[in-house]
Amino acid sequence: MIEATIFQHAHLAEIKQALMVYARRHRVIADNIANVETSGYRSQEYRFEEYLAGAKKQLQGLRTHAQHLPIGRFDIEDTEGHISETNNDYDNGINNVDIDQEMSGLATNDLAYRLATRLLSMKYDLLRGAINGHIR
Repeated sequence: MIEATIFQHAHLAEIKQALMVYARRHRVIADNIANVETSGYRSQEYRFEEYLAGAKKQLQGLRTHAQHLPIGRFDIEDTEGHISETNNDYDNGINNVDIDQEMSGLATNDLAYRLATRLLSMKYDLLRGAINGHIR
């Protein structure tokens, strides 16, 4: 029994999860930048990809009824990242925040966030067009 809707084929949940990951990562990077001159502060990073890879490696049990409990692998919406301390040897004289690396990470994350929002907007435009009967 396969249930698929137009919304599942559009991968909207995955794109929304990506936006949440980029927003959380932005917050962690912004905290690092804000604390670049805070004595004793330890830089942090938001790890998501390794948790996602671990979730994909697990087997998932088949649910034959909606009331059955899920077994094994979780959906992407259920996968959470983790904020952890960065293990680097950088020393700026005050703490271990490398401002150049943080600014580079911020720019990369910003580009990824913008791409995901653009992709989500395009998916909604396609769905809106399909609902209104527009043909491309």
